[in-house]
Parts: sequence; structure tokens; C-alpha cells
Amino acid sequence: MSQLADEFRLPLRRYSLPDLRAHSGTIYGLFSDLRLAYLNPAWFRFAAENGGEPRISEEWTLGRSILDSIPSPLRDFYERHFHECLRTATVWKHEYECSSAARYRRFHQIVYPLDDGTGLLVVNSLLVDRPHDPAERLPYAPDQRTYQDADGLICQCAHCRRVKHPGELERWDWIPEWVTGFPKATSHGFCPTCFRFYYPVGADAGR
Repeated sequence: MSQLADEFRLPLRRYSLPDLRAHSGTIYGLFSDLRLAYLNPAWFRFAAENGGEPRISEEWTLGRSILDSIPSPLRDFYERHFHECLRTATVWKHEYECSSAARYRRFHQIVYPLDDGTGLLVVNSLLVDRPHDPAERLPYAPDQRTYQDADGLICQCAHCRRVKHPGELERWDWIPEWVTGFPKATSHGFCPTCFRFYYPVGADAGR
């Protein structure tokens, strides 16, 4: 299954729709205002394989802003680069993590500007897919009392999904159960490593 807005056919004319449909990675098209204009079959397949259906098909229809799907700490980063790609008509490349509870996954994203600033084509390709290495990411138990701060909130990194340990300043733990579904009283921020990646200029001042 794929979806394509009629008014996006012209901006997408340089690309082969059969090739986009056959691509193993998630591909989506965006209008210049960053609303969804095209979804390839892998978009829906990835959602189904990761427990996102039927909600993804029901809620993430053509016309919805892709920014609504991005946690607030990451939203500015993607919005800035998407608009820069449109403004300069240059390709933007980016790597990101999208791990499951059991597997470490890293993706390569290429964002192609379409003719005359009419939109973007976003191609995501899997680079790494392997079980988590306990030596790199030791799993911890989902004990809410351990990870709640003084306000009763749990802070999860919006990128790597590790959870801040309030008792130790630089400690962020890997809690697999909270990757699948985090507690209601969860806020999102960045661990120090991810913060320096997404906001390298003045990172220390912004923490």
C-alpha cells in the first residue's frame, strides 16, 4: 500500500514511483509546508512491524504535518534543516537512531529538495540492525520511583531513548520496557551526548 496526493504528482515527476514503492526503506514526500504528500509501502510496513498499526494508518494520513510526529526537543532541529533544504535547494543527509527494545537500529536519511521549492522527498535506509550489546547498553528495570525527579517526572532522551537517573548528574540508563511504552509522567529532553550532536554550538550553555 502507498499513498500519493494528486497535487504532489507534478513535484515528484523526476522520480520513478515503482522504484519508490519497491524501496525497502521508509520514504515519504512533503509539501513545502511540511505536510505529508506521499507515503511508500515501507512506511506502513515499518509501522506494522513495530506495533504502530492500525494507529499509524488511521492518524498519519496525507495532509498531516510531519512535525507533529517529532518529539519537541527534536522538532526544531528537523524543521530548521527541512526549511534550509527547501531554501537552498541542496540535499541534506543525516544519521539517526531508531532502536526497538531488543535491537539497536541506525538509519541514514537523505532529504531531496524537489523542483522550485515545491516540496521534499525523504528517504530512510537502514544502516545497522543488531541486538543490543549489554556491554554498551546495560538494561535496567522499569522502576518509576528510581527515575522520577522531584516533580514526579521521568525524563527520556528523545534520540537514544535512555532515561535520566535523577540521583546522578550524567547518568542515563537504558530501560527496554520504556522504549515500547513509556510512563505517562514522562518528559523528553536530550542526554549530554545527543544534545551535543543536535545542538553543537553553545551546547554547554544550553544545558
